[in-house]
Amino acid sequence: MRIRKYRLYPTQEQVLKLEETLETCRKTWNYLLSKRTVGKVSKFDQDHDIFVQKQKNPFLKAVYSHVLQNVSDRLDKSYRSFFKGIAHYPKFKSFGRYDSFTYPDAYNGSVKLGSALRKTKIYLSKIGYVPIVVHREPSIGKNKRCTIKREAGKWFAVLEYQLSDVSESKVSFENPVGLDVGLLSVVATSNGETFKPLQPLKKNLKRLKHLQQSVSRKEKGSKNRRKAVQKVANLHWKIGMMRRDFNHKLSTRLVRAHDFFALEDLNVKGMVRNHSLARSIVDAGWNQLARMISYKATRKGKQIVFVYPNHTSTDCSRCGFRKEMPLSVRTFRCEHCNFETDRDVNSAIGVLNRGLESVGTGCAKLKSMESGVQSLNRWEIQPPVEVEISGSPEIYRGV
Repeated sequence: MRIRKYRLYPTQEQVLKLEETLETCRKTWNYLLSKRTVGKVSKFDQDHDIFVQKQKNPFLKAVYSHVLQNVSDRLDKSYRSFFKGIAHYPKFKSFGRYDSFTYPDAYNGSVKLGSALRKTKIYLSKIGYVPIVVHREPSIGKNKRCTIKREAGKWFAVLEYQLSDVSESKVSFENPVGLDVGLLSVVATSNGETFKPLQPLKKNLKRLKHLQQSVSRKEKGSKNRRKAVQKVANLHWKIGMMRRDFNHKLSTRLVRAHDFFALEDLNVKGMVRNHSLARSIVDAGWNQLARMISYKATRKGKQIVFVYPNHTSTDCSRCGFRKEMPLSVRTFRCEHCNFETDRDVNSAIGVLNRGLESVGTGCAKLKSMESGVQSLNRWEIQPPVEVEISGSPEIYRGV
């Protein structure tokens, strides 16, 4: 599946239609959830119930039928996730808490997108032709689904394309890399590169606190409070977009430069329980970055493996000697083999060794390292300093 996300610029009349569609879907969700709460009801019964109610309710008639059926699909998926133990019990949606609806079979003519790389229009059944900016050429394949999303007052169309199966190419190990994520450097590579974190939340924290204080001073239910809440939502959306843009650029750069990736299989959910580091960990977006590297590497026919993260920063990547160090110590010095390097780089080399061991390939070899922090921000470019490491030291292969 390939996904394309485009910005919509609906007219005022179309915004009303989109919001009415979201409100109808929200009420349909609550209605179906109330039925399931009372007694045992199958998804087939609820699909039929939607069909019956649509004959009576004019608001349901104004919404494309498969969009309403998708609400039933979402609720059924939520129940299955709950019974598997991976999600909470489904909740009723209050006003304004339902922000997307889906055309599950966009290929049947319910959604039609123009192909020009300029401001054009997209046809949405029961809504009409909505202006859209196609900043990237649509993917080749069958348009299976289209989801319309509302994010901080902005509208987006998320198109999912199904591609034919591509034969897997042979994985190359000519340029492997191990990645260690952190807070001082968001990523350190086994080649010695470190990348400065963007920290969008930290940079906008003062502004965010000010806006949240403004919300707390407003009277509940007033128009001024709604405006203040919208400003907070807009800033949160901006922070999320800054983080996503940074991670997209960083992941693309890494995938283009390397053929094999080894990452730590971190339990981020457990790590954020440390309240002194939780905000910084969430601000770094480790899971988002790992997910982007994973799907981009897979798309290019490259291999990515996740290894267990225990003691990667305290084990010497050359001889395996374990040295316990506090987090404040940023340079790793091994008393056993006199190996010295940056703590994060040592961890990245150890991650690469474990990754190559997991696929049964020969051990990694140290290359010329580049120390210093690099920034993807074009206003903060810091040239790295090259440090040559003589010889080919033996790499610890044991796990």
